[in-house]
Amino acid sequence: MTAAVVLIMTVALAGGGIEADENVEAGFALWRDYGCESCHTLYGQGGNYAPDLTHIYTLRGEAYISDFMVSPAAYHPDQREMPRFTINQDEIDQLIAMFAWTASTEPVADVWPPNPIQVAGSAGLNITVLSEDEEQETLSPLAAQGQDIYSQRCASCHSIVDGVVLVGPSFHDIANHAGQRVEGQDAETYLRNAILYPSDYIVPGFQDLMQKNFAEVLSSDDINAIIAYLLTFDGGDA
Repeated sequence: MTAAVVLIMTVALAGGGIEADENVEAGFALWRDYGCESCHTLYGQGGNYAPDLTHIYTLRGEAYISDFMVSPAAYHPDQREMPRFTINQDEIDQLIAMFAWTASTEPVADVWPPNPIQVAGSAGLNITVLSEDEEQETLSPLAAQGQDIYSQRCASCHSIVDGVVLVGPSFHDIANHAGQRVEGQDAETYLRNAILYPSDYIVPGFQDLMQKNFAEVLSSDDINAIIAYLLTFDGGDA
């Protein structure tokens, strides 16, 4: 997820907020370069290992963020801690600028951080966040398992919002259009092959950037679960 792509995503979703300057763009580049999205989420996109940071600037403030980045082990002793990065003050200032910007966008910033989410509607419109209990009731056990894997493996590159592009194509309505991509392949077959052989299933307009070793790092049950979850994205409320 490049800085430019993230900016496009947030502007498309937000439609407002403070203007994004070069420090904000540099902050997004650092977010990617340091791998922050592997553990944290912004607007629910990223890893689910550590807290969502959409509102961290509002909740904690500039001084806290600056100190925490320099010495994360000093906070929350005897708990799971963030690695200490070799980061200079200019980079810290750029990340703080990014956090200030993400916390200010409207209307999305008003409804994050989420529980596990389902999003409906076009970008910037009709955003619906379900509670965890409500959401789980809508998914089969297999799809719920797939949702967990999706949040860890897929969410930093693939949005589930119509018209929002991160690195790869959006999965909005994938249950319907996956079956139309390759003649003779239904949606389930197409998704399975795209996971196992991504270089053979590049969507026009996108680069060959998808991870190539899912067959090694995911079990067949994991892949079945992801597919079950993706097949809930039918352009409705999923």
